[in-house]
Amino acid sequence: MAPSLSVAFGGLAATYLFLRFLLYLTQDAKEPPAIVTGIPFFGPLIGMARQKSGYYNQLRDAYKLPIYTLRLPFSRMYIVNATELVPALQKQWRTVSFAAIAAGAGNMVGMSKEAVKIMHKDLTSEHGFSVSWPKYIAPVMSPGKDLDELSRKAIEIFLEELGNLRAQGTVRAGLWGWTNRIMDKSTTEAVWGPENPYRDPVVAQAWKVFESGFLTFSVFPLAKYFYPRLYQARELVAAAMTNYIHKGGHETASGLVQKRYEHHRQFGLSHEDIARGELGNTFALLGSTTPCALWVIYHIFSDSQVLADIRTEVSALIREIVNEDKSIISSIDLANIRTSCPVLLSTFQETLRYRTVAPGPRVLLDDVLLDGQILLRKGNMLMIPASVQHTNVSAWGEDAGNFDHLRFVPRPGRKKPNRVAFRAFGGGHVLCPGRHFASTEIMALAALLVLQFDVVPVAGKWVEPTWKNSPVQAGFPIPDEDISVEFRPREPDRRWQVIFSGAEKAMGIVSEDFTTVEE
Repeated sequence: MAPSLSVAFGGLAATYLFLRFLLYLTQDAKEPPAIVTGIPFFGPLIGMARQKSGYYNQLRDAYKLPIYTLRLPFSRMYIVNATELVPALQKQWRTVSFAAIAAGAGNMVGMSKEAVKIMHKDLTSEHGFSVSWPKYIAPVMSPGKDLDELSRKAIEIFLEELGNLRAQGTVRAGLWGWTNRIMDKSTTEAVWGPENPYRDPVVAQAWKVFESGFLTFSVFPLAKYFYPRLYQARELVAAAMTNYIHKGGHETASGLVQKRYEHHRQFGLSHEDIARGELGNTFALLGSTTPCALWVIYHIFSDSQVLADIRTEVSALIREIVNEDKSIISSIDLANIRTSCPVLLSTFQETLRYRTVAPGPRVLLDDVLLDGQILLRKGNMLMIPASVQHTNVSAWGEDAGNFDHLRFVPRPGRKKPNRVAFRAFGGGHVLCPGRHFASTEIMALAALLVLQFDVVPVAGKWVEPTWKNSPVQAGFPIPDEDISVEFRPREPDRRWQVIFSGAEKAMGIVSEDFTTVEE
């Protein structure tokens, strides 16, 4: 071997040994065990970039630890595997903080230094900006008039779009592209109202560009110079939202937007900062709901048994009305799918369990001694990956790796799912306030499609798309390629009357919902 190669390999070996020694030297014995994968400190970065959420599943299966440490350059990540540890962590929400992450979003959307300072103030207090706003908007996102209005408006958009689709006969389209468009339209119209800035296709397209690189602004402080296209897209949407706020668009918007505006003004945010905050809220509203809708539709129509079960169930809600002219109208109240369609609800929940890839990040604002013996050090990240919890055999059974559309339907002799292990909407103090709207919206679209269309793959059979290039920030996988399908109207001459009468109680989606219902 040439001397230069010997020196090079010797240097690499020495560096590797030094990093291993440094990792060992700086790891407290009370911390969760540090897993060394490949190159110390850098191996986890490579693994997460290549395998995304699957990386955590692989490490869980290989090491079988309840919680472990991934050492990164200048920081640590604690990864939780054991469901039993989750309740204890959720109780310590002040120090195991999601609010700190939410506050960091201010920089990503370009809010002023003053606004970012406000967002980071009192992160451990119920009265701080970032901790208080989810509870502040909870009344309008819980069952009641405001939530019903949101759902009703979204359904109106579905009826309009599906009516136009039926009128065209058989239509060929990409399922992801179609779902993306209809969900974006229904959600933004319902939330931002008559002055919805996303009606402008230029603004809508700019949002898509910004969404694709959303996290770039947190990773690269000078992203505006290195990623000018992302920066320009963000500023275009921000300008549209600022104009929306200045002309009072929020005054005719949903109760959600009005509550957010009211809360932010109480903390002294300017109109410009409130408008930029709506970019972050757009991601919260569309980032997971839209791809989730795709996978719900995919799982229903790609399995003939699932389709038959749901079609039978939803069809039972139809009431035939005879008009004075003796014509027949098929009437359905979509509010009833919440309480009378356990198979549809279970399929929706199973899609969440099977497909969610959210990492469940938290920041440690102080040292935490978990269970009196496990040290979690201040300033580091803690993750409760949904994919790990959702494939936990002890929580879901030996078939945890399979899609079972009846998993959440109560059945004699079948063990009830461990609701704490269900992480699609977070849990504890950090629970998605929009879960009731998202659930109703997606299930309503699925019900209408099942009743009015056959969705058939152009290829002749359903082939699950890959999602290797799905963005890191996506809560659900984004397919690498679209699925070409045909929308074929069923009984095109059938006349429909679709209403949404409203709902007084929450659907049982997460463990906290069941507690609320029981109370």
